[in-house]
Amino acid sequence: MSKFLRAHRVFAALLAAALAAAAVWLACRWVGYDLQQRLGNEPVYEIVNDEYSQIVDLPEDGGLIQEIPLQAGQAFYGVRLRFSTHDQLYKSGMVMVDVYNAQGEQLLQSAGNFLNIFNDTFTEFTTERPYMAAQDETLTVHLYNAVPWDGPLGLWASEGEVDGMALYNGADGAQALDATLAVQRVRDYSGSWPAELAAQLALPLAAAAFAAVFLAVLHAPLALLAAAAGLCLGLGFLRVTPALVAPDEYTHLAAAYELASVWGGQQPSQGGKLLVRSCDAPYFGTKTGEIGIFAYKAQAQARQSEPDGPDRLTEISGAEAGQGSGSYWAQAAGIRLARSQGKNFYTMLDWGRAANLLVYLALAAAAVALAPAALRGLFAAAALLPMPLQLAASLSPDAAVLGTVFLFTALCLSLRAQPGRRWQLALLVLLGAAVAPAKAIYLPVVLLCLAIPPEHLDPRRAPAQASVSLHGVSVRPGRLVQAAVLALAAGLWVVSNASALGYAARDMSTPMLAAAALAALAALAVLCALYLRVRADAAKRRRFWRGVAVAAVLAVAGGLFAFSRMGGGLTPDQLLEVQPNGDSVWTFSFGYICRNLPATLKLLLRTLPEQGALWLQGLLGTTLGEPIVYRIDVSWLLGVGLVLALLAAALPTAESAPLGRCMAWGTAGMLACVALAVLAAALNWTPINYQTLFGMQGRYLLPVLPLALLLLRAQRLVALRRSAAHGAALAVALLTLLTQLQGFALYAAWQPVS
Repeated sequence: MSKFLRAHRVFAALLAAALAAAAVWLACRWVGYDLQQRLGNEPVYEIVNDEYSQIVDLPEDGGLIQEIPLQAGQAFYGVRLRFSTHDQLYKSGMVMVDVYNAQGEQLLQSAGNFLNIFNDTFTEFTTERPYMAAQDETLTVHLYNAVPWDGPLGLWASEGEVDGMALYNGADGAQALDATLAVQRVRDYSGSWPAELAAQLALPLAAAAFAAVFLAVLHAPLALLAAAAGLCLGLGFLRVTPALVAPDEYTHLAAAYELASVWGGQQPSQGGKLLVRSCDAPYFGTKTGEIGIFAYKAQAQARQSEPDGPDRLTEISGAEAGQGSGSYWAQAAGIRLARSQGKNFYTMLDWGRAANLLVYLALAAAAVALAPAALRGLFAAAALLPMPLQLAASLSPDAAVLGTVFLFTALCLSLRAQPGRRWQLALLVLLGAAVAPAKAIYLPVVLLCLAIPPEHLDPRRAPAQASVSLHGVSVRPGRLVQAAVLALAAGLWVVSNASALGYAARDMSTPMLAAAALAALAALAVLCALYLRVRADAAKRRRFWRGVAVAAVLAVAGGLFAFSRMGGGLTPDQLLEVQPNGDSVWTFSFGYICRNLPATLKLLLRTLPEQGALWLQGLLGTTLGEPIVYRIDVSWLLGVGLVLALLAAALPTAESAPLGRCMAWGTAGMLACVALAVLAAALNWTPINYQTLFGMQGRYLLPVLPLALLLLRAQRLVALRRSAAHGAALAVALLTLLTQLQGFALYAAWQPVS
């Protein structure tokens, strides 16, 4: 059999992929069955009359008629009535409940028998299809016996009529009983939706399993595996993640919606508030979306039946205008297209999410394709993790940032191994320029271009000499390319983040900070000039770097000392100022940190054991949605599996080239700088009376995950006989699939903590 399968590799791949898809389909069916048993046929009710002190027996002839009010816009799924069997255990009997609207149309016909009607217990009579009242009206509930009962069947009722809800005896309603039944309106009903919603996941997830297994068994290009499996898994996340539940998605929706309005030549705002279509107005605000089976159901129904709306901005929403500070062009393109087609809100949201997903997959697949062959598995595994795919299948601009950093990192590592073409050099400059303003904390990654040998960045095709002369100075063209990358990135970074830097340094002397920045630039120029003089002598070069290290330590110590005395501190009265929720009105700034280094260190030391596990979950994506609002944590076994798969992707083979000491130290330095930048950003929005960091999430470290895995690979403590790239990427894809399945079940079954 083994020999046959090797000879018929395509057949073996198809067979394995088909079996994997069948297993995933069965898993979806199981999830649907399990959810249906736990969540199906559950009512959500509203009390109509809760006054009852007597029992009215159901007459054998004609039954009872109860009137109940229904207001305009209310949904009616049925009624709940409180029965009494007079403390007897019946063995036969059946009661019918018919409900009619004001026009005499039958809305419901349901039966109850001795198996589901118990003494002094409410029993619901429901329908799958709701009735929506166009205007205020009165419904008529007719109760009668279809099969005689062993004994009298009673219903609890009030003594006297309540709020005009009359109760009548007989089918013709001829006799008023001066009473009102204890009745509740079923305003929502889960019905068979748990199984139906789980079945909707079967197609994308089975397709993801089929594509991942088929391409992995055939050892197809990893870029193709990442694109195909990522697309199917991303489409699954479109349904798994409820609307506006992805991290900060309500903010991203407002920003993308505003940009789409600008592209359409419309006035996007009025009085600082976002202008929206009338069909979109109920969904805009500053609140994370709802989760649970009823939220899933409402969104699925709205996609199918909610009316479309013309692209006219007629309503002032509750969302603030001017929130767009990131890359929202992909999301805005999807929203713009949906609005031009007149699609309803949830369809518009899906199109914006799908556009974001496609952009991320294009960048991630390009990163895998451009990476050195030995590192493609590492990038593919990182790209297929649950967290990046969850972000990509939402409106988050972090997906584009993540794909851009992945692509820049892969291109730098590729150019380090082989000379680049002109288009690659141009792409390097463009990506460096895109990484810097995309998110401030990732600027250190741009330094990775310095790891590329300058001869690999020479744009000349057949240079006669390795260097060129500029005003008497001999310079390699590759150094000029690196300088262009760094200068453009630094300039755009300052322009994009000037206001944020000003806020972070709000309690420090601006002139002194400017003088310190100029001094740092002058010192950098001097160091570059010195390096050009000593680079040819190995001994002098070593002494130079040792001197740079000592100078850096002294500069940091001296800078902290100077910053701690730059500007005034908070007075005792200011330290006690708090907001209504108890948070201090002051957050950690650069000046406050420098003046209170011990307190800042204590806060970080308390944070690590308390939030460290959550950071890892956020990095992998085993905690879903917005963790500050909803903690949807999947099994830790999935997290362990993802970590092992990433480690397998990072392990080198015996013939892999070593990373090199300088590259390893440089990579470690970049990782440390990004980590410090992330901590500084989190401190900047943490109130000073907090004991731990606020808002720190592991997903902020996701763009530098390939660099961390590369550093791990450089240790070469364990080497594989052959590459595990395809197996690792396949394992990550399948574990991401299982994360979606369990995440969907947790989202659906979520109940608020009382």
